Amino acid sequence: MIEQVVNYLSNLININTTIDSNNETEGVLYIKKVFDEIGIENKIYEPVPNKGNLYAVIRGESQQSILLHSHIDTANYSEENWLFPPDKATIVNNCVVGRGALDCKGLTAIWMAIMKNIYLREKKPKNTIIFLCTCEEESGGQYGTKWIIDNTNILDNVKLVLGEGGGYPIQLDNNIYFTIQTGEIYMNSEEINNTNYTPDKIDEIFNKAIKMGYYNQNTLEFYNKRHLQTKRTIPDRYFYENVDILLNKSHTFNHELIFNLIQKELADCKLLPVITPGYSDNRLFRQKGVPTLGFFPLDIKNNISGIHGINEYISFKSLKFSYDILTKIICHIL
Repeated sequence: MIEQVVNYLSNLININTTIDSNNETEGVLYIKKVFDEIGIENKIYEPVPNKGNLYAVIRGESQQSILLHSHIDTANYSEENWLFPPDKATIVNNCVVGRGALDCKGLTAIWMAIMKNIYLREKKPKNTIIFLCTCEEESGGQYGTKWIIDNTNILDNVKLVLGEGGGYPIQLDNNIYFTIQTGEIYMNSEEINNTNYTPDKIDEIFNKAIKMGYYNQNTLEFYNKRHLQTKRTIPDRYFYENVDILLNKSHTFNHELIFNLIQKELADCKLLPVITPGYSDNRLFRQKGVPTLGFFPLDIKNNISGIHGINEYISFKSLKFSYDILTKIICHIL
C-alpha cells in the first residue's frame, strides 16, 4: 500500500499546480488516467481553461454518499532555502519532499489509494463513495469547490464530507492530541462583540460547543491548560469572540459516533475537535448545511512548518498512519 501512495504522491508533486501556474487541469488529468485504468467512474469539470476539477464515484447500494475531498492546487514557492527542488518529488529518509506533500497532494494520494481498494473489493459498498479533487482552494475556490456546488448536484445525497484541516498532533504535558476540524472562523470584523471573555466565559463557550457537537471533553481539558501551551496553540480574544459568534449561528451536528471511532483508533492519544482560524474549502460545504470534518492525521514527528513554506514533506509513516485510520473510518461508515 505505502508504495502505491508514495507513487501517486510523487507523480502529483511532479506536476506543477501552484497558484501562479494556472495548471490544475494537468494534475486532475493524471488522477483521471489512474482511475480510467482501474475502471473507476470519473469526470472532469473545467469551468475555464486549465482550472480542472475531478469527480469520481463508486456507487453503493444506497444513493446516500460520503464525499472525500482534497484540492490539486498548491501554494507558490521560492526555491531559496529549499534543500531539494520543490517542483520535483524527492524521496529521502523515508519521506516525500516537495510542494504539496502536506497541502494537499498527500491527502489526494491517500484518497486515490482508498478509492482503488474499495472499488476492487468484491462486495458493493452500502453507501456511495464520492471523491472530489478541486482547483483553486488556495485562492478562494471560484472555479473549484464553489463552482461545483453551484453548478452540479453532487451534494444532493452527501451525508458527510471528509477533507483536510485537521490531524495535526500536538503534545501538551504527557498527552498527545490529534486535532480534527469541526468548524472554521470566517466572520467579518464588524460582527465582533464587546463581551468580556473571562476564564468562566471561555469555559461556557467550550461547554456550549461540546453540546453542539463541535468539541468534546478533550477540547475543554486541553484549553483549560492553555497557560502551558506553546506556539500555534494559544487562543486569543479574537478567537473566542469568533467562536462565540459561530456557535450562535450554527446548527447542531452530532459527530459523537465518528469521534468515538477515531479515538479508539488513536489508542493512547486523544482526539481534539477544534474550530480553526482561517479558510479552507470545508467552509463551502458547511455553508450548505453538510456535516464536514477535516482530518488528515500525521505521525507525531512529522513537522508541519513546511506548509506554504520551505522543505514541505510528509513521512512514509504519516502516509500509512493516515491511510489506515481513514480507511477504517470510511469502512465503518459504509
